[in-house]
Amino acid sequence: MPELPETTVISEDIRRLAAGRRVLRAEVFRPDVTNVPPEEFSGRLRGRVLEGTGRRGKLIVLDFGGVVGLVHLVISGRVLRLPAWTEPDRLNTAVLEFEGGPVLSFAKLWLGYFHLYEPERVGEHPLLARLGPDPFSEGFTPGYLARAFRRRAAVKGLLLDQSVVAGLGNIYVDEVLFAARVHPLRRADTLSEEEIRAIHAATRKILRRAIELRGTTFDSYHDAFGESGGYQRELRVFARAGKPCPSCGARIAKLRVAGRGTHVCPACQSPPTAASGA
Repeated sequence: MPELPETTVISEDIRRLAAGRRVLRAEVFRPDVTNVPPEEFSGRLRGRVLEGTGRRGKLIVLDFGGVVGLVHLVISGRVLRLPAWTEPDRLNTAVLEFEGGPVLSFAKLWLGYFHLYEPERVGEHPLLARLGPDPFSEGFTPGYLARAFRRRAAVKGLLLDQSVVAGLGNIYVDEVLFAARVHPLRRADTLSEEEIRAIHAATRKILRRAIELRGTTFDSYHDAFGESGGYQRELRVFARAGKPCPSCGARIAKLRVAGRGTHVCPACQSPPTAASGA
């Protein structure tokens, strides 16, 4: 699933390709892709100018003036520039053509969607209504994390919770906790002030670097120009089970935390003790 860095890159790509351009055509393949009837989807976007793009958590935000598009790519969704108009189909689930030539496919939205909202009602979207602070916002501070971590829950589970921190997913949580030398099963309410500060600093540093390298590509992620990301070459634990830790040489282990495959160095990230919880 595209996480904060990948969603940021795609949002910026859409801005580069289409900001300031008028929508000539807009169609969806299936009615369940959007929250309005397909003919209304077309009618509400046709003739509107894409005024800007953004990101809220893992959602792409498209500002069409009086209409806001919220795009969730979920597991395998992609946004691609097409050479010419293509009628929506199972692959190109929603297609927008802009004045001056750009045609954008919101592809493989099998579990994702392209919803339309009035600007004043965007906050009613179920995901946005409960979204925690963005890692790059002023509200995301070590003090905020210390308050959020006053719970008898595994720290990884809390970092994956979008109501605690917006935009983090499995890849980057594993990388953040490795950088902070905190075991994913560590109970959050046992973390020291120093450990919380390390998690905060690592979150911002790793996400900035991943955005700089245009995301992490595994199975399906590519940017809007069809290019792969580059951060996968800098991953230190994720998807490296059985390989030597880049810091100490111990074998990277894989376990399940919060229902997700989790990668950890058993030496650098000491397993939780009875005192620190599990």
